[in-house]
Amino acid sequence: MELTFVKWTLRVGLCVTLVCATTLLLGCRAHTGKIHGTDLTGIRLGMSKQEVVGVLGKPQNASANDAFETYRYFEDRGMYRLVYHEFVFVDDKLKLYGIGNDPTFRLKVQSIPSSH
Repeated sequence: MELTFVKWTLRVGLCVTLVCATTLLLGCRAHTGKIHGTDLTGIRLGMSKQEVVGVLGKPQNASANDAFETYRYFEDRGMYRLVYHEFVFVDDKLKLYGIGNDPTFRLKVQSIPSSH
């Protein structure tokens, strides 16, 4: 009886470990909006939103105003350092992209004229 209990405990422990490992791996892979720096080599100004999503995947979030639409992605550079990349589209074409909190990039975004 004792040997059966030990075998059962080992099987349950193995199953729980496999389920946890699988969940962790799938959760990390399916994170929307996460990119790698090397992904940016496939990006060119003038690309459509659909083309950018084809290269980078779905953005973490998107926003729009009357002048442009912005897609946001993040890059995990390790040691809890996240870098946010923004892609700005005007009339469905990539107008500019850069690191979201870079002051120079922010000025360029602010200089996009309103369509009204």
